[in-house]
Amino acid sequence: MFIFYFGKTLSKNDNHHQILKADVGQDITMSCIFDENKIEQVSFMRQMTGDILSLGSELFVHQSYIELKRFSSNRLDLKLKSVNQNDSGLYSCMFNDEKLNSYLIEIFVPPRFVSYFPLEGSVSYPENSSMNLSCHVFAIPSVNITWIHKDKNKQSKYINYGEDLYRSFIQPSDSGLYECIASNMYHATISRAFYVTVQYSPRVLILNEKMRNYLHETILVKCRVCSIPQADHIYWLRHDKQIIDVNIHIKKQIINDQCSESIMEIVDINEYQFDQYECRGENILGYKSDYIYIQRILKARKVKQKVTTDEINRNGRTALLLNKSQKKKKNQTKTTTGENLFN
Repeated sequence: MFIFYFGKTLSKNDNHHQILKADVGQDITMSCIFDENKIEQVSFMRQMTGDILSLGSELFVHQSYIELKRFSSNRLDLKLKSVNQNDSGLYSCMFNDEKLNSYLIEIFVPPRFVSYFPLEGSVSYPENSSMNLSCHVFAIPSVNITWIHKDKNKQSKYINYGEDLYRSFIQPSDSGLYECIASNMYHATISRAFYVTVQYSPRVLILNEKMRNYLHETILVKCRVCSIPQADHIYWLRHDKQIIDVNIHIKKQIINDQCSESIMEIVDINEYQFDQYECRGENILGYKSDYIYIQRILKARKVKQKVTTDEINRNGRTALLLNKSQKKKKNQTKTTTGENLFN
């Protein structure tokens, strides 16, 4: 049995009342102290209705939840069992028409949810749409409701006060756990949590930078696609047509619950495959693409130069050998010069 006693002065009629506070379902006992041997002149009365509940040691109302007990020769106890809100009000202990003492009974109701949205523990919203969450609580005294948002990094922050939480143009960063906490500073707090997922169309990014390659090389191109829900399909296209080349292989790997990677491998690239490629991710909310151009590097042509002298390096020494034509020309010059001397 829980009974709460609080002294308080009420302004009405300048009367002093003892305040008894209890939750619905608890028991309350009111005591009346009087002079010995005068019990027959003592009564309990409910002020708001004017009903006499007991006179002397007898009950005037025959209700199972009201019990009258003589505690001692000069004390009577009136017990209200399993109280409800209708039992609230002012009660008095009277000696004839004189008020001996009075009790103001306040019946409290612990917080409880009367409605909330969504009914399930989780809900999904498309990106840029509006989000509505609500927690409606009944309690006496009334409650204050606070909303907390905990993001995917488990960082918490207070975001709103009141029964309803409304947000417009929500983004993926708004995903996470939302909790409404109801408290009236008298009872234990209650709370309810909802997990919100903000869905979004694919974000597509080709991870390679500009690609310049030689003919017959093997090339790897990576494309990352993130979305909620995950992309149903990731396509590689060239000229808006899905690639079916026998030397191009496509592999897919899952990174996390939102992202996947698609790897395009071009084995022994030929001259017709140097072109622009499109990576496209698609889910129920739409599709997005990213592009990359694979450029061909042309090999420089080797030009043979005519050699008129040969350079041979032997033991660190360089010997220059004249070719035969130069030697022959030199000999002819010497012969001509000799003949002229004799003439």
